[in-house]
Amino acid sequence: MKANYKAPNAPNQITRPQDPHEMNQAGVTKLSEAQLHQPIRAAIGSLPFDARKALTWLRRGPWVTSPLLPLFVRRALLRRGGVRLGRRVYGLWRCYLESPNISIGSASGLNYGCWFEGDGEIEIGADCLIGPHVMILTSIHDVGAHGQVARETSHRPVRIGRGCWLGARAIVLPGVTIGAGAIIAAGAVVTNDCEPGGLYGGVPAKRIR
Repeated sequence: MKANYKAPNAPNQITRPQDPHEMNQAGVTKLSEAQLHQPIRAAIGSLPFDARKALTWLRRGPWVTSPLLPLFVRRALLRRGGVRLGRRVYGLWRCYLESPNISIGSASGLNYGCWFEGDGEIEIGADCLIGPHVMILTSIHDVGAHGQVARETSHRPVRIGRGCWLGARAIVLPGVTIGAGAIIAAGAVVTNDCEPGGLYGGVPAKRIR
């Protein structure tokens, strides 16, 4: 039987006892009552996270890869921001290279609007073509035994072998390895590893040939 009660020193606040079954409920983990009803404390607590995101934006965000800047300047700024670029990497227009653990091999090209997300490692081999608005994701929300989804993220590396071509708006999910010479069709969502030299397309991506 559930009973409402008044918390001490808060005569106008109605709370309820914690239901032990809620601890094992599927779905995204609930915020506590304190987190929900203390927005100022929550805002202050988020300041370090906001500062890190702002610094990331300044070091590797779209302004660094603005088409108004010459290519050699875009390369130099990204290298100063921690991105490991090989020789003659080109494109790099309005990209957001969020992860601090990115390496891009020589003579690879990044087209307009690519987003490399999270804090996980992203390794792109030499001679790759990365189409416009390609997303490479490294963050994942872990799911518990009872289907609880963690709010915090963990990270999985993504590796793309030499000579791959990723078409426009392809999405590569965390933990995926794409073998050398593979082609990923435009709009594909890559959820599993891809074999070298294969052609993959669809949602989720399947081998076509």
